[in-house]
Amino acid sequence: MRYTIPLSYNPIDIPKLVEVLSRYEGMHHNQIVTDFEEEFKRATGASHTVALSSGTAAIHLALKINGVGPEDVVLVPTFTYVATVNPLLYLGAKPVFIDSEPETWNMDPTLVEKAIKKLTGEGKKPKAIVVVHTYGMPSRMAEILQLADDHDIPVIEDAAESIGSTLHGNKVGTMGRVGIYSFNNNKMITTYGGGGLVTRDSQLASKARFLAAQSRENLPYYEHIEVGYNYAMSPLNAACGLSQFPDINKNIAARREIFEVYANNLAAHGVEFPNEPEGFYSNRWLSTAVFKNKATRLQVSSVLDANHIETRPLWKPMHLQPLYKKLERYLSGVAENLFEKGLCLPSGHNTNREEIQLITSIIKEELRKVTI
Repeated sequence: MRYTIPLSYNPIDIPKLVEVLSRYEGMHHNQIVTDFEEEFKRATGASHTVALSSGTAAIHLALKINGVGPEDVVLVPTFTYVATVNPLLYLGAKPVFIDSEPETWNMDPTLVEKAIKKLTGEGKKPKAIVVVHTYGMPSRMAEILQLADDHDIPVIEDAAESIGSTLHGNKVGTMGRVGIYSFNNNKMITTYGGGGLVTRDSQLASKARFLAAQSRENLPYYEHIEVGYNYAMSPLNAACGLSQFPDINKNIAARREIFEVYANNLAAHGVEFPNEPEGFYSNRWLSTAVFKNKATRLQVSSVLDANHIETRPLWKPMHLQPLYKKLERYLSGVAENLFEKGLCLPSGHNTNREEIQLITSIIKEELRKVTI
């Protein structure tokens, strides 16, 4: 179906892209990627940035440079997109799924602690913890980082959806040993296929850059001692990103405003929205709502779809995915409840106020029918 109001869409601003490309006329195209990494650094406050072909590639490299390998156990949230977890299988590692806590919907620190103690007691101390800032909402990093420090476990932040989000003034993605971001087509800033890795550690950054460039040794001819990957970001992707970085704060403000319109219009009708705890600041990449039951969620999404308005259920937990259903997990039921009742609503920063008001009006009418 062709949606008249998509979930999250970034049109190509052709004049801006042409303006960026014209600045590099006569220059080596690698300079575009170098300049993108500088803008990426400014946007995140990171010490070191590496531009890559996708957020998934960034997770793969983040795990690898932290020594994750065959049979290693890694704690990951069950409430996430599959790209958070698949790179573990690339490396032969074993995901252990951690459920969400109900306020931020992110990895529950109490379950993290439980898993660390149990696994360590069994001689399977986790090799890493992957934390996801889901839909732009920061995770409870203070508690998780303390547990990680106590047990000497590196933390990798999956901030794929969360550029611009902060926790007590600290930008998400920069608090763990390594952070990753996505610049996929529907993100706050897009390179129309791309991602990036950030770290405070120059050696880790150098290792990631080396691996992303096919592990080519620094010689005048091609020599390779270890397996590498074709993960470097292309110059044209980088140029698209450079054309968008100046708008990042405006885009975040627009998405936060969209979220507020939904919340202000629908909360009184029994729809729940994730609130920001004190000190948490979400970029509200997607506006997400939880209805009173699955039937209501299905009815609302069906009517919106009939009106050519795109929605999507919240993440189906990884422990329910056929690929991962046999793996170890520490559950509380929060993620399954969110999947059953939750819906992502159109949130693109190009969505106008009239479109958002139309969506809320349709939802309120459907909720009124449910209560009659």
